[in-house]
Amino acid sequence: MAGLDNIKNNVATGVYKNEYDFETDIASLFVKAHDGHLSFSGMAYSGAFRWRRSSQIALMSASKDGSEFPKVWAIGDFNRSSSSFEPSPVTRINDKDVAQFLADESNLNSYHDPDTRYNALFFMQPADSFGYFINPRFYPGPSTSITYENGTTKNYTNLAVVRNRDAWDYIDDAKSFYDTYIEPSSSALRVKKRDPNLLPIHLENPRDHEFQNAFSIEHGSVPNSYPKPFVSHSEEDVPLAGYFINTAQGQVGVLVVQTFNAVETAAAREFQRVIQRYIAEAKSRGVEKHIIDVRTNGGGVVLSGYDMFLQFFPSKKPQTQSRWRGHQASELFGEKISSLTRLTNANADAFVSPFSNDAFVSADLTELPDWKAMYPPVTFYNDKFTTLLKYNLSDPIQTSNSQYSIGIVPTGYQSRSNFTEDPFKAENIVILSDGICASTCSIFTELMAQQAGVKTIAVGGRPQLGPMVAVGGTKGTLVLPSLYLQSMAIVITTAFAVGTTQAREWAQFLPSSFSIAAEDASVNFQDNIRAGLEKDGIPTQFLNDTASCRIWYEPKNYLNVTTLWEKTAAAAFGGNNGGMDDGKCVQGSVTSREAQTGKGENNPTGGGAGNSGGDKKDAAASLRPGWSAVVACAVVFVGSFLML
Repeated sequence: MAGLDNIKNNVATGVYKNEYDFETDIASLFVKAHDGHLSFSGMAYSGAFRWRRSSQIALMSASKDGSEFPKVWAIGDFNRSSSSFEPSPVTRINDKDVAQFLADESNLNSYHDPDTRYNALFFMQPADSFGYFINPRFYPGPSTSITYENGTTKNYTNLAVVRNRDAWDYIDDAKSFYDTYIEPSSSALRVKKRDPNLLPIHLENPRDHEFQNAFSIEHGSVPNSYPKPFVSHSEEDVPLAGYFINTAQGQVGVLVVQTFNAVETAAAREFQRVIQRYIAEAKSRGVEKHIIDVRTNGGGVVLSGYDMFLQFFPSKKPQTQSRWRGHQASELFGEKISSLTRLTNANADAFVSPFSNDAFVSADLTELPDWKAMYPPVTFYNDKFTTLLKYNLSDPIQTSNSQYSIGIVPTGYQSRSNFTEDPFKAENIVILSDGICASTCSIFTELMAQQAGVKTIAVGGRPQLGPMVAVGGTKGTLVLPSLYLQSMAIVITTAFAVGTTQAREWAQFLPSSFSIAAEDASVNFQDNIRAGLEKDGIPTQFLNDTASCRIWYEPKNYLNVTTLWEKTAAAAFGGNNGGMDDGKCVQGSVTSREAQTGKGENNPTGGGAGNSGGDKKDAAASLRPGWSAVVACAVVFVGSFLML
């Protein structure tokens, strides 16, 4: 809050000389929360242009032999045709020690884990992205200098890349720029708005333009540098594919899942079919060991994450549970929406709203009959919350109805209730992650690792010994865009306020439109409370869940993904009786089950089960609010409640 006060004071005292500086300070403050679901990106800051360093200096962090500490390299130096060329590691950037420069630069992205923030700077192979070093979110200065260990220094000009080119036809001076990009009403007419179905900006790792023409039918949605998959999703922006590779540990299956954001019903159903076909083929081939590669997965449709878990473990009922915090606005929304008891075509949107008691069941899978059952409220650290909530996977309106949900039947439920037997043992599955796993990816990993007990292997991170987490992105369970909340405020006020006096009273605390245009604005709405740790009431966002093992990238892994999968298989399945080979892991990175489940060192919880928490007044200052989330809720209410 002190940061907001500083910005307010800067506005009042005339510190800001232009709109860009003002919006950059807002973005800089928000990124300090390191929560990918909390964002405000104004149009001057991110909508008119973006910054770009030269792709000639795209970097990677790699151990030359897989054992020595990683160094930073220009990835292009390992892709030269000359066999006599000897790559030299980078030692300084802009005349600053490379380690210090990258540590500072990594703090400007939204991941909560420092190893993940570090990884995000480098070439992201699964995303066909050069990473945040090449695509910085904040102004990088006019140029970048790179100094190598061999003494060579090279300078590169940084660029501003124009976005929304058609909008620039309206611009010939400062005022026309302001009218086009900043003033909300005129900006809405002149600038093509961002697709609301996209992930929040801080969770996106879009394909760089150098790779955008590399799509091929044979490779489907995965990078063209990957081998040809056995099965893949047909849509270019849904990277999902299955492989079978021969390794020293025998034939191993690899399922590449770089997103869960298949937002249209047809795409979501194909997503489900691709996974089902991969599993069926693995069973047909007798392949028992599997790598699920979730690197650079920013999340997406939550039901697809649940279904993927259920396809691997249909015998289990998902144990993830969430809650949201009560305050004047959320309490008003919840009370009014939950007062609706008769479902009609006109108001069905209300029944799938996160503010509705009908959208969830309780932690023990019983009905929540009314608002009071959903929101007793439960008190933790002087804050009020709903009871613990779970999705009702048996409800067609919440799942298979394509008008009000994504339109897929979860495996093990409804018409897919015949799926009952787990196709593989948990000990034969490993999740490979670079920490860039957020939102729905965090839910999927929570279910796989915490409930089913599969292994996780983290790759990369800072050049230091010790463990790393598999999930370095936001771990919440729902993100709400500002447009949704603003629309909700209008609908609730119109439908339920008794006269203009009450409407004015509500307007004092309900969300309202911004006075400047925003490319992206959202907030985390629900946090995830781990089963077995309910008594502490601490969101998983603040639990340090280490991976089972950590490995270093090697240069060849960036150029040939199969070598990384082979290395992962050796670590995960190369030990005694097909178990973990600790010797293949970074020293000090093999951790106990306790450390992998949020109960080890450097965790705020002492564990313990329970149903609700007490009012622990003296502990409030030691905890941050549980703001971290997962599903991009793109639907905007348009007056359904006016027809009650």
